[in-house]
Amino acid sequence: MDIKYINENAIACVFEETISEQVNQQVLALKHAFETQQVDGIEEIIASYHTLVIYFNDSITHDVLVEKIKSLDINSQMKRTAKVYTIPVCYDYGLDMDELAEYCGLTPQEVVERHTSRRYLIYMLGFMPGFPFLGGLDASIAKPRKETPRKEIPAGSVGIANEQTGVYPLASPGGWNIIGRTPITLFDADRTPAVFYEAGDYIQFKAISKEEYTAIEQDAEYKIEVKEVEA
Repeated sequence: MDIKYINENAIACVFEETISEQVNQQVLALKHAFETQQVDGIEEIIASYHTLVIYFNDSITHDVLVEKIKSLDINSQMKRTAKVYTIPVCYDYGLDMDELAEYCGLTPQEVVERHTSRRYLIYMLGFMPGFPFLGGLDASIAKPRKETPRKEIPAGSVGIANEQTGVYPLASPGGWNIIGRTPITLFDADRTPAVFYEAGDYIQFKAISKEEYTAIEQDAEYKIEVKEVEA
């Protein structure tokens, strides 16, 4: 792990610079170990693929913070419990499904089966509030971003970009290949918490019909399935 100064109130702890679940587990273990210390002066801790960024105020110095980080035992934090959120997706709303299926030499149904066959680690949240960057996509359904991004993608759209998949919580321009849409509201500023998952959790997609999509969209009491697993 390398510790780098970003500015007078932020440092970055950088692990091996690759997209890997093992490396990301180290990032999350450090985050958890640091949070359990409840260090005064810490404003925010943000995890990404291979980096943990710590923002702090003037009540603590770089040097004190670095010594605190070096003293932590992250190995004891490697085993943890994570949540798996099962998110329903209607693949009939896949704006780019036919194009992606043809690119991959598959039928749309085969794309759906492969996309829903595994759970995906949330490496980080970014790009917009609540956007989960998900790792673990089957390489057989990977496709580069679109050469010409759309001016607007509907909220809830599920997309693929290279070997990652993700969900747009809000309507937005974007260049991901859209293969479906969820009726679930992923980000709500008036809700606590505004985003119900976090980095280190998992998302599993479940295929639903258009009729089921409408029913869930209209059901204010609908609760997504959540279970805990050893990560």
